[in-house]
Amino acid sequence: MGAAIILSNESLPGGGWELTSAQKQEAPLLSVVIPAYNEEENVRRGALQEVVDYLSSQKYASELIVVDDGSEDDTAALVVEVSSRYPFVSLLRTQHGGKAAAVTAGVFAARGAYISFTDMDQSTPIRFVEDALRELQAGSDVVIGSRWRKGAARLGEPLVRHLLGRIFASLVRILLLAEITDSQCGFKSFSGKVAHELFSNMRVFSIGSQGAMGPMVSAFDVELLVLAKKRGFRIKEIPVIWRHVSTRRVSPFRDAYRMFKQVAQVWLNNVRGRYDVSGP
Repeated sequence: MGAAIILSNESLPGGGWELTSAQKQEAPLLSVVIPAYNEEENVRRGALQEVVDYLSSQKYASELIVVDDGSEDDTAALVVEVSSRYPFVSLLRTQHGGKAAAVTAGVFAARGAYISFTDMDQSTPIRFVEDALRELQAGSDVVIGSRWRKGAARLGEPLVRHLLGRIFASLVRILLLAEITDSQCGFKSFSGKVAHELFSNMRVFSIGSQGAMGPMVSAFDVELLVLAKKRGFRIKEIPVIWRHVSTRRVSPFRDAYRMFKQVAQVWLNNVRGRYDVSGP
């Protein structure tokens, strides 16, 4: 049987939850974290199986942690069914707290030397983790997918979303991350130690806080990258293929407004020195 882990938001980080026998096996090279909120449709169409099949075909040991963010559909039950067939797949259930909280929970449950997080809809295919691992093993601390780098591709993106994305990316570059072309791609990888340090030190999306609830997107990626930059970690962007997956749950204008407000909070924290490394 696979591992089903039950965890509440109040337990993070290091809440001391009991690891199942599957998780007590030798630590994997790679941990993949997928946050999930009402993702039944994507699971049923085979998106989760794509990830499972890819990881199963690799020669290195890996674990897949699906973090159910208080879903109201059959997401959790479907993941449990998958985990019953693949011992390296785990379900981690949390109270509903938004994507940032779900990813944070997954990162602190992960045991891999390297940790990646990606979206359930597989808008960026899991195979790009191969490129990310190559860069991490070559010395990068953080590797992020970019939809704007040479060699990348954006497939089927609606014009409105494309324009809002470009405006948002430009604002982030002007205010905080001049060298980063794409802070918002939902495909990011870290060395394990770096991931734990970054997620432990977020301010706007700190442990226990509630971010964008429901299926709404947020700018927690921006805060992660600002922290990484402040700590002198080596950040590498890699071109990826990104395909638009249609959903009725996302409101481009509402999400853009919220994300602009969150970036403003990160910018203000940065100006106030709240991301500076203290001590020797």
